[in-house]
Amino acid sequence: MSYQFFTPPAGKCGLRMKICGLLACALITLYGCSNQRWDPSDYPVTSGETIYSIAWKYEIDPFELARWNGLTSPYRIYPGLRLKMKPTSKAGGAKPTQTRAKRHSGPRPRTVTVRSGDSLSRIAYQYDLSTQQLASINGIKSPYIIHPGQTLRLTASKATHATKPPTKPIARPAKQTTTASLPSENSKINWQWPVSGKLIATFNGNKSDRKGINIAAKEGKAIKAAAPGKVVYSGNGLISYGNLVIIKHNRTYLSAYAHNRRLLVKEGEIIKSGQKIAELGKTGTDSPYLHFEIRKNGKPVNPLEYLPRS
Repeated sequence: MSYQFFTPPAGKCGLRMKICGLLACALITLYGCSNQRWDPSDYPVTSGETIYSIAWKYEIDPFELARWNGLTSPYRIYPGLRLKMKPTSKAGGAKPTQTRAKRHSGPRPRTVTVRSGDSLSRIAYQYDLSTQQLASINGIKSPYIIHPGQTLRLTASKATHATKPPTKPIARPAKQTTTASLPSENSKINWQWPVSGKLIATFNGNKSDRKGINIAAKEGKAIKAAAPGKVVYSGNGLISYGNLVIIKHNRTYLSAYAHNRRLLVKEGEIIKSGQKIAELGKTGTDSPYLHFEIRKNGKPVNPLEYLPRS
């Protein structure tokens, strides 16, 4: 028995057949993609991210996220590291998959040459430095862009120490230690309003853009820490938050201050309640306002239930 292929006639009928054929190909392609396995628990770290920013994005307790991945304080991560986003059956958490970067063994060299695929945070991890330390040593500002072939110093030069007056590095740390300290884990947090202004949006945990409250005020107005704590994120790497500061107050509570015009604190700084940490702005918005959030064990809670009634 012989078979003959049907050739559609020219005109409208032929055009319909071609369209149907294209749609069929598209459906086959989509079906093939749907069968590709994607594991949401295997998260690839990108440049500029921290345990706190990743946990914030997915509304996870950052300390639990660190435990699941076998990380200990100060929870250093680097681009290329893959994190488990849910607990495993192994006690103490599983070690994260280290795809490329490895800790340097032996004495730390004075310099290192940037290779293709390197990032500042990755190199910092390899040589047991924080990203901010390595950036400061080399005079690199956020967003910490480096290039292949670039030489980075891994220790501060003697010239850097010589140019600084001997009194300044002594005076600044003394002021920080006497005016600011982290509250104890069991102490009650006395919250205060981060800025005075008009409340234009309230909390709604079911909506992605209402995880906190919005306070409208004049652009450039001082944004103040709602409670004492430690800055665990300062940057603009979280989508829809603009220039963002996240503060850890204790093991339970974090607070966030978004859409700032200017950030005045860096990661790792210990700050006191009411300290100016940013300037109100409209990064990522059409009008100037502060988006303020409080997280309890990683989950958004209504800030109005914690802030004093004015």
